[in-house]
Amino acid sequence: MNKGRQSIMNMELKNTALDDCYEITFPFSDDARGNFFKPYQKSFFSPLSFEFAEIYFSTSKKNVIRGMHFQLPPHEHTKIVTCISGCAFDVVMDLRRTSPTYGKSITFDLRGDNGCGILIPPGFAHGFCSLQDDTVISYFVSSEHSPKHDTGIHWTDAAVPWPAEDPIISQRDASLPALSEFKTPFT
Repeated sequence: MNKGRQSIMNMELKNTALDDCYEITFPFSDDARGNFFKPYQKSFFSPLSFEFAEIYFSTSKKNVIRGMHFQLPPHEHTKIVTCISGCAFDVVMDLRRTSPTYGKSITFDLRGDNGCGILIPPGFAHGFCSLQDDTVISYFVSSEHSPKHDTGIHWTDAAVPWPAEDPIISQRDASLPALSEFKTPFT
């Protein structure tokens, strides 16, 4: 019988190369039945002043790139991003003009079988590349979607080695501005 993998049963935040952006390890276990994953615990996130206003799920085919997205003030939001199933090459870019890491990006390996996620505060762009069909990403966000404030930066400006030779990109994402054309309101 497969005993599976048992991970920590407490959530943990880990610093990343971008200040204020954190990798999250969630309670996760895996056994012969499948897995169990807890992506939110109010008492853990309360000190961070994070409460969610909406939850989204996206399902993507292999080689889909979505991003690099964010909302402008006053509707900016904090996001908790996790992979429910499949796997994704996830990217976060710092858009805070006074940050020493302005314009820099970092990557994460998000999988439905690893119990990891990302805490992305306002002032960061987010995107990902689906590495297999039917990859499901969840987004817990702290403000409601505002189409007028919903925008992004062109995915190629993340300056990372995207793992798709012929990516599938939406018309909207293909027409997003370059970082050099974006006048950031984030400090």
